[in-house]
Amino acid sequence: MITLNRHEKKTAEALFERMFPKTDDAPGATQIGVVEYLDRALAGAYQDDREAYRLGFVGLDRAAQIAFQHDFADCEPHQQDRLIAQLETGSLPGFHTPEPKTFFALVRSHLQEGLFADPLYGGNRDKLGWQALGHPGVWLENSAAENLSAEPVTKDGIFQSLADLDLPADDDALAGLDPRRGAAPPTTDADIVLVGLGAMGALVAARFVQAGLKVVALEAGPWRTRRDFLPDELGAAYYCRANMGPKFGQETPTWRRNGGEPTQEATFSLGRMMNSVGGSVLHYGAWLRRFHPHHFRPRSWVNERWGSDVLPDTCTLADWPVGGDELEPYYVELEHLIGVAGDESNPFVTRSRALPMPPLRPFRMGQMFSAVTRNMGLHPHPVAVGVNSMPYDGRPAIQYTAWANGFGDFNNSKWTPDRLLPKALATGNLDLRTHCRVLRVLTDRNGQASGVEYVDAAGNIQVQKAPRVILASYTFENVRLLLLSGDAKHPNGLGNNRGQVGKHFMTKMFAHVDGYFPNTVFNRHTGPASQGIVLDDYLAADFDSWAHGFLGGATLGAEQQFLPIQISREALPPGTPQWGAAYKQHLRNWQHLGVVRIQPDTLPYSTNFLDLDPIRRDRSGWGLPVVRITYDMRANEQRLADWMEGKSEEILRSMGASQTWRGPRFTGVGSSHDLGGCRMGDDPAQAVVDRDLQVHDTPGLYVYSGATLPSCPGINPTLTMWAVCLRAADALIGQSSTNPSREG
Repeated sequence: MITLNRHEKKTAEALFERMFPKTDDAPGATQIGVVEYLDRALAGAYQDDREAYRLGFVGLDRAAQIAFQHDFADCEPHQQDRLIAQLETGSLPGFHTPEPKTFFALVRSHLQEGLFADPLYGGNRDKLGWQALGHPGVWLENSAAENLSAEPVTKDGIFQSLADLDLPADDDALAGLDPRRGAAPPTTDADIVLVGLGAMGALVAARFVQAGLKVVALEAGPWRTRRDFLPDELGAAYYCRANMGPKFGQETPTWRRNGGEPTQEATFSLGRMMNSVGGSVLHYGAWLRRFHPHHFRPRSWVNERWGSDVLPDTCTLADWPVGGDELEPYYVELEHLIGVAGDESNPFVTRSRALPMPPLRPFRMGQMFSAVTRNMGLHPHPVAVGVNSMPYDGRPAIQYTAWANGFGDFNNSKWTPDRLLPKALATGNLDLRTHCRVLRVLTDRNGQASGVEYVDAAGNIQVQKAPRVILASYTFENVRLLLLSGDAKHPNGLGNNRGQVGKHFMTKMFAHVDGYFPNTVFNRHTGPASQGIVLDDYLAADFDSWAHGFLGGATLGAEQQFLPIQISREALPPGTPQWGAAYKQHLRNWQHLGVVRIQPDTLPYSTNFLDLDPIRRDRSGWGLPVVRITYDMRANEQRLADWMEGKSEEILRSMGASQTWRGPRFTGVGSSHDLGGCRMGDDPAQAVVDRDLQVHDTPGLYVYSGATLPSCPGINPTLTMWAVCLRAADALIGQSSTNPSREG
């Protein structure tokens, strides 16, 4: 043992074994090696939890002595079960710190990881955890027959881990990138300094440099290669360690439901920000869907359909200053640049040019979902995705693997904007500097953006001058930089002279409803989340949501991808315990679990906003305030979720589910679809940026980000964000051609 002493090891073994006991047909936690996993984790990634375990084990022994005159490990199994049950409910006598329920949740989380993470982490000994589950582990290819199989896909009983794979050994160096450039002195001839070379930044950087503008791109993360993109659920997945976001991990926002309440560290329902060239889309599910025309004029649409009095009192819904017609050419350009796979079977979206690739192949749950919803008069269709269904633009067709959403691309079939950078660097106009963290935006005496102050790759504070500054980081960081960059003309932060920075924040809850199908095997482990079937019916313009008591709609869909730790953390049916033999048996029925996932619309409210936490600072070494999120689901969204969950139950029962149950509705205050905070609009009193994404009160400063979106439809926003930013980039290029000077 590295961190646990002999007594703690004995306690941990007893605790984990009762929570996942040995049964006649499968090993328990001890044999699977959960304690070895925990011991190693407490010496490394979870060293901050070491004291919680020390105190927790002391509390367990104290409670056991009070109740049974023995230490916990020496109690009878039924006595241990009683103590664990009391720990779970927070009623364990003599257990004071850590808080009992918090300690139980920590232990359960680490149990799941020790059982089902890759064996390289010390648990899942000899892949026994995967064998107990019946999950074949890490397979990077599945056939069309396996996607549709009515029998469990077992890979002939072969269980694979990372150690069994022949992963690429090349490092995929970026042609033209000088890794030392991040420590070089600032340049003197920049037209634009771009803060962040992620999803938005990489796309527009390529546009700018091809137009002849000189761009300095400051990226806090590295250039990532296929060596970084391991199919490692524990290390990479958003619901586990999410270790590709070290900077974000140091500055995780805080959260409270309402103003005046205490804060806690923010939780996340879908994804965490990734720090690297290319950004968080490097590990996205690649759903690239269009908004509907009415989504660009949501307030007018509500007024025309139901009247303005239906909006909640604190709702701040607003129309967009750009419309679908203006974005159509950018939608088309992007769909063909990327190579979007899909078809034209969605009657609610009209394209001026068909998609370049057919949809991904069918899968069993998707077929059942399609048949049932079509019989209900709905319009199921394959989701449009940025994944090659066939060879395209020199990239191969997809390998159908479940190890895809949350991981980097193993075979180069998923499009991400970093693919544009080799040509961009070849122009000589892109100065890409990795490991450079921007601290604040600088302005001149007239209050115009003039550059940024940043920490270079060597740890030195530098100033990069440029007449135009573009914030292209994630929503939270863009808002934070604006608020941290005040000057004499902007005492409350740049863009904030009208108090609009951070306002109108929106995020999605991504609820789901599960069903148990005793006579059906789904094999959701044979394909990626990009293999999806969705409905647009419940967010289309003709859906009368107000007749059901709420405003807005949602996407309902069925999708693939089911990984071992994910299975262990899925919502449980009523009456199924969170641990013990019954929990274990439920997990082993994972092949019979179907799901309808819900992506809802979210209205903006004056009560949901971002600001700087007055107390909490980041752990970067610079001690800057982190973002504070004030956010809660409001009554309208609760009613929307309730109705959509009921409709999902109806679909699952029609598909053959013998039992259905709803997952958690409030799934985390961050979702990777975190929009608003720098609203786009024509009126400076109501918006931070204009239609071209320039900050109203700070000339030369722009925000290219989902933070600028005025509303949050229940559709994946990435394609629309790219279209909005490309349009803005073209506007800036047009302005630059008429005013090429580098003032400031």
